Amino acid sequence: MMQLLIRLVRPQRILEIGTSMGYSTVSMASAAKEYGGKITTIDYDEQSAKQAIKNFKHAGVAELVEVIIGDAKEIIPTLKESFDLVFQDVGDKKLYPILLNNLVTLLKPAGVFLAEDSLLPAMDVNISKSEDFCRVQCIYSLEEFNKLIAHCPFLSSAILPIGDGLTIGIKLG
Repeated sequence: MMQLLIRLVRPQRILEIGTSMGYSTVSMASAAKEYGGKITTIDYDEQSAKQAIKNFKHAGVAELVEVIIGDAKEIIPTLKESFDLVFQDVGDKKLYPILLNNLVTLLKPAGVFLAEDSLLPAMDVNISKSEDFCRVQCIYSLEEFNKLIAHCPFLSSAILPIGDGLTIGIKLG
């Protein structure tokens, strides 16, 4: 799906929040390579980011990817450039509603906003009392995020039932 969207939109500048081992980054970069697109990716975990960099080299896309290691809450407000596509797949889903306004601000008009795992609240409706408190917090954060994005005056959006849910939005204006 990511490669299809990248080929359809052809974004020159992509921002990814949540690199992990770089699987999604490689997928997007492989498609963006066809027309010269570039990716800036942010991850909190230094070990994961180092492994991702190795994976980018192995996949032949390292020259297309800028890796920033650190806290997305601190880094995103300092970014000065605009992006054609923003992809949010950070492991700590509590960050989704926190980062939304800054990410929409960084998005160019007619740019595409993507968020992975946005249907986790629907997928995890049977939370038992023994569930981990952090997991419950993440589910509530995703519910808040879904409400925020549904009512965001700057985006036209929908949630696709792919995997654990994929939010797709287009910036208006």
